[in-house]
Amino acid sequence: MTSIKSKHPMNLYLNAGEYVKVTGAQDGYFPDFGHHVPNEMGGIWLHPIKLLDGFWLKVSDSTRNISVWSRADEFENHSWGSQFRYDHGLGHIPISITRTQFAPELEKGFIVKYEVFNYSTTETTLDLNLLARTDLRPVWFSEEIGIKEGFEDHADILSPRKLIAKDSDNEWYTIVGTDMTGDKIETNRNLYGPEFTSGNGIGVSFQASITLAPNERITFNLFIAGSYTSREDCLETYETISKHANKLMDEKIAFYQQIASQTDVEIEGETKLNDVFKWVKWNNQWLVQNVDGIGRGLTAGSPTYPWWFGCDNTYSLQGVLATGDHELVMDTIKLLRDKSREVNGNGRIVHEITTMGAVANPGNTQETAHFIAFIWEMYKWLGDKQLLSEYYEDCIQGLDWLLGEMDPDGDLLPSGYGIIEIAGLNMELIDSAVYTVKAVEALMKISLVLGDHQNHQKYKALYERILPHVEEMYWSEKHSLYCDAVAAKKDIAPNIDIITSRMESGGVSGYRDYLQNMMDEEADADKDRGWLFNKSWVILTPMEAGISSPERGRLALEQMRNEDYIGEYGTYLAGIYKQGIMTISTGVHAVAEATYGNGDAALSLLEKMLKTFSMVLPGSMNEMSPDYGCNVQAWTIYAMAVPVIKHFFGVQPEAYNKSVQIQPVIPSNWEGKEMKLRNFKVGDTSFNIQLKTEAGRLNVLMDNPDEWNLTVSWNGKEINSSEKLIQLEM
Repeated sequence: MTSIKSKHPMNLYLNAGEYVKVTGAQDGYFPDFGHHVPNEMGGIWLHPIKLLDGFWLKVSDSTRNISVWSRADEFENHSWGSQFRYDHGLGHIPISITRTQFAPELEKGFIVKYEVFNYSTTETTLDLNLLARTDLRPVWFSEEIGIKEGFEDHADILSPRKLIAKDSDNEWYTIVGTDMTGDKIETNRNLYGPEFTSGNGIGVSFQASITLAPNERITFNLFIAGSYTSREDCLETYETISKHANKLMDEKIAFYQQIASQTDVEIEGETKLNDVFKWVKWNNQWLVQNVDGIGRGLTAGSPTYPWWFGCDNTYSLQGVLATGDHELVMDTIKLLRDKSREVNGNGRIVHEITTMGAVANPGNTQETAHFIAFIWEMYKWLGDKQLLSEYYEDCIQGLDWLLGEMDPDGDLLPSGYGIIEIAGLNMELIDSAVYTVKAVEALMKISLVLGDHQNHQKYKALYERILPHVEEMYWSEKHSLYCDAVAAKKDIAPNIDIITSRMESGGVSGYRDYLQNMMDEEADADKDRGWLFNKSWVILTPMEAGISSPERGRLALEQMRNEDYIGEYGTYLAGIYKQGIMTISTGVHAVAEATYGNGDAALSLLEKMLKTFSMVLPGSMNEMSPDYGCNVQAWTIYAMAVPVIKHFFGVQPEAYNKSVQIQPVIPSNWEGKEMKLRNFKVGDTSFNIQLKTEAGRLNVLMDNPDEWNLTVSWNGKEINSSEKLIQLEM
């Protein structure tokens, strides 16, 4: 499935290269929307600046006295770009139009091709008006670091078919041009198309008259170039995209075919899962943002969060590792680390970095712990010892911050907000505690690899203390669940009104009584204990991270395998609400189930999530299931790739040892089905594996191009081999 058509013309789409991002409606228009930058989040962006509010085509037929601003009847999404088709939306004008558009992957420009076809039996004369509106302005949070939009855009007509605009106060430029026939151009600050858009830009209109014979078609292009540095750079980009449009499109298509072939999953009979897996990899590339002078990395989501996040990437990049884009992993982690050093300088990992380089939040507790844990995960896939040493001091500093400044009572449980930022709950949260355990474990292993034996012994002793401590403090024997947070009763009392207000605003009736009953259970106001405030999805993290004891982990998962925690489309953000589902909550739940050996429950969760595929944007799943929030979300690649690659196929890499372990957890529904994983990458080596279970036996066929040490574990049996081709029956 290489393209998908839309059923919802008013929904938004995303076209993306690594520099330019374009968001509009699936009917071809460009409505104002957005809350970070009110009414300005759509249009054509060359981050960290916006170039255009949009562009529109007006078609007039003087013979029939019809004039129409074209609105698409059909939207078709491709991995590389999009197509709009116009027929019925043109009234009784006997033509059809196809609009094809894409952002070249590594150019600061955008290309739109129009094809106009006369399907009538008579000659048709048309007047065309191709109109665009500039809107040069910076990304959200720029004013906080002293960068402001100028009062207006200034325009300079370079030719009858090309205009350049500049922000009045900044070196921000855009060029809008076309190869459409004719030489009539008009520009005016009050020149608008069918939509009145916000902003301080100007309108530019390219006009032409054409006559089409029966069954004749013509094509013309719209070219948009930009620069956030200089006029010369903008002119150079325009020259490139206008002269090499076809070549750039061929390169784009080939690049996305390459993405599809890397870590290609094929499960016999599972057509939808196979297709969605490809699209999630393509979606991921759409979210890669490159900004000269700041860096390249994976952004969180479009259109609402098109910048870089610590917490999102500590999840998302696990999926990117598994799907083989190791360069993107290294680029993103470096960007987060470098900006964190610049702003914090103490190992704390920032939460949110805009594409202008501004840090809107210096970092929540969870993401520093998760970042440290991720560095070891990255090493397992990449095997680069030099890279590991580059991050070692940052990891040491980060753990010192977690168990120093953020742990004033010295109980090994850092305080502060976790991935769920709920007012009143900035206490010792479970996700921060779990990932701190994983951070200590990571540093224990990293220090050993790097030969720092003194620190290794320190972290080993710390790990032996913190692991059981976290399990005991957060486990609720009464509920057979892990708790959301640890706190003393005296620290909760001042926040009762805040916490209750939040819960009741979410539709939870009687929450004050629920909370008060919990408070009444505890007689000692100074004693730290676990609290089940909202039964949020993060109580799954002990199982997702594999630190829960087998007995407790399986018991907790059993308690959550019901409608109190799981809805039609996946796992609720909070069981107490039974509202709100995200791909990340569902993905973490699936990983937790698979980690504790339940492939059936994991697959069931993924199948619920897959129901949302193409609901809003063809080829994508929304951040909030089923149909709201960002229409492309980075951490969805975690939700797909980690359960499938690391658990169903069981790929456990040790690139540093030239070793791969295969420990599959195969759902019973896949019994007798061939499972193929082609071209998956560990270190610099690519592998292919084929699995099939029949009657309780496992057949494995795996190539071993560099004669690594391969281990297959299944049902308590284990086989080692370093042969070039492994064929096993277990």
